[in-house]
Amino acid sequence: MRRSLPAALTLAVLASTMALTSCAAGGPAPAASTTAAVASPTPSAATNGPATIAAPSVCDAVDLTADAAVAGADLAACVVGFSKAAGSGHETFSATDGTTGTADFVFGDAPALSGTVTSSGGTTSFVLTPDASWVTIDGAWVQGDATSSDPKKMLAGTIGQAYRAFADPSATASLISSAPTWTVQKDQDVVDLPDGTQARAWRVQADAPFSAVGADVQEMTLWLTSGHVPAGVQATVSVAGTQTTTTQHFSGWGMPVSIATPQP
Repeated sequence: MRRSLPAALTLAVLASTMALTSCAAGGPAPAASTTAAVASPTPSAATNGPATIAAPSVCDAVDLTADAAVAGADLAACVVGFSKAAGSGHETFSATDGTTGTADFVFGDAPALSGTVTSSGGTTSFVLTPDASWVTIDGAWVQGDATSSDPKKMLAGTIGQAYRAFADPSATASLISSAPTWTVQKDQDVVDLPDGTQARAWRVQADAPFSAVGADVQEMTLWLTSGHVPAGVQATVSVAGTQTTTTQHFSGWGMPVSIATPQP
């Protein structure tokens, strides 16, 4: 798997985790029983989905008008600020290598993520909470432990660490801010959202290729609605000589999310 991200989801991390996911996939995951759950905060007001989230003041630095120049640091702050203000949401993602997936996510100081990834190796389910991670390997839930001598626990732990970076808004900030300058394109696009609706969004593109977190990013585009709501992100990245274009779309910002921990 990515990014994905969230919200803003980091595509460089997503590209690298796709390779890990394909190694772990072992067929459709069993239904999970639950012992605990991480729930998203309930928004005080209910746009990209049933909830209306006011853009934070940091988004004032991002002028969504045609040909406007945007600093990468300001764009990153806006995306992360909105993601934290919303608190939760839903995403779908796909890549040119055939990988697809969906995820529910919780942003903030205790990010959490759950969903599935389907690749040429099969389908993998995952659950990430602030202090633990679970991944399905050979069709069974495995709690990750990167220091374990058990190969499956170690693999699940390694994948979990990658997913943790994917779920953390600060990782997205690092990727976006690595491109110094961005430009708002002339026309708005119509973006298909995961909930079946569409949104008109400004296409904000990085002005030049850049490098971040071990990946070379040839192109990156972020779609923001006029209310600074992240509607999608697309990037073409090269990791270890492999180039992948990954696309993520977001909906349900601010909708309650319950992420349940599985019982192996």
